[in-house]
Amino acid sequence: MKMYLNRADQIAEEIQEQIFAGSFKDGERLDEIRLAEQFGVSRTPLREALKKVALLGIVEKIPNRGVFVHQPGPIELLEMFEVMSELESICGRLAANEFPSLL
Repeated sequence: MKMYLNRADQIAEEIQEQIFAGSFKDGERLDEIRLAEQFGVSRTPLREALKKVALLGIVEKIPNRGVFVHQPGPIELLEMFEVMSELESICGRLAANEFPSLL
């Protein structure tokens, strides 16, 4: 069971899961009113959750238009994996320098 700091964190996770499960199509606009009703919250925590999801890059917030699902294409996915690979190697080097006795 995951522990959440607040309701917005929980909603953000649930929206992510729905997007990954295919409940929303690429480019689909997320209806704030419907989502707020679905989660039983006002639009304020929902908007906070959508901001959190936007930071992950799986939705795009367009001012005065709304929030739209953004599923990365093959090139963008490759770029993301390259960045993750580099970050993992940096973390490994830092850990090895910090804790050499564990090697």
